[in-house]
Amino acid sequence: MASGGFHRFSHGHQDLVTEVSYNIYGTRMATASADHRIKVWDLVEASGEHLGSVGEDGTLKIWQEDVSQAVNSGRRWRQIFRMVTATGVPYAHLDFKNIGIESYLAVITRDGYLAICEPAEDHDDLSSWKIMWEDYLCKTPSRVEETSFRLSWHKEILPAWPAILAGLDRKSLSLAAAIGSTVKVFRTDKDRKFYIAATLEGARELVRDVDWSNGSMRGFDTLATAGKDRFIRIYELHTPGVASLSTMSSRDEGQMPPPPQADLAASRPTRSAIGTGLAGGIKGKRDEHATVPGAVRQDVKLVAELEMPNALPWRARWSPDGGMLITTADDGVARLWKKSIEGKWLEAAEIDGVKE
Repeated sequence: MASGGFHRFSHGHQDLVTEVSYNIYGTRMATASADHRIKVWDLVEASGEHLGSVGEDGTLKIWQEDVSQAVNSGRRWRQIFRMVTATGVPYAHLDFKNIGIESYLAVITRDGYLAICEPAEDHDDLSSWKIMWEDYLCKTPSRVEETSFRLSWHKEILPAWPAILAGLDRKSLSLAAAIGSTVKVFRTDKDRKFYIAATLEGARELVRDVDWSNGSMRGFDTLATAGKDRFIRIYELHTPGVASLSTMSSRDEGQMPPPPQADLAASRPTRSAIGTGLAGGIKGKRDEHATVPGAVRQDVKLVAELEMPNALPWRARWSPDGGMLITTADDGVARLWKKSIEGKWLEAAEIDGVKE
């Protein structure tokens, strides 16, 4: 263990590490490399998990751990699902959403073709998936044009309570998609059709990353982006007219809506519940000009622009409680940002991953 409390080790890949992902407990890490290999690292013994990957061959693969096989045997992880890109262009990013026993995935290609999927039969079975909605999110870029596409699900059980009071479905699915220099926030209405709830603007060049923070119980959503223009931006999504929304219930007037814990004991979903609700729409997307129950639009507030003049930021990630933002850049430094008592976002610490 290093004197600073950090663990240094050789990752063993034969090329650049392009992605790192942790499980929800922080006890397992997966690294993906340009050498076409994925390595799984355990802090403590773990088993029975799933792993998703996208590659240059234009395929999405889901792997399941086989605990009957020995560690490092080459047979511990087996492929249980494979999906080929619909456009012939490799996938750019993949993100999962898990709530209780429900699972959803979103994947986007390098030419902006988004596909959102759910398990075909049972949410316990991740070996078969079906499309909920798929479509291009932008005009097809030219082959020589630099692009950037990233995805981030809202991963909490409930949306922010003001949005629910305004009519948003309590089980609405919410996804942020970075498309070039903007971020589109998609939600599902009460008919389970996707619509654009908000657009995050302000970046002058490509958005390299987007991450949706936990903490919707505050009454608003918080998202962060990392841009090629050397800025980290933090946005808040607010529900219009929140001050006029009644928070009274028939049981106890004057109280706020029940906290998210009230929905923790979610019942098993019916077979293809989301798919059934989306079946009536074209590709599962709502006509943006239609007025339907639960299609709540939200106001965007840009609350911070954090400039990094000497480094190009590539990744932004929120801490589990949403109180700290961690960013990485091409200078090998991880920066931690926190909000001051005055409400201003400031750099709280730096971790230099290059220096010994």
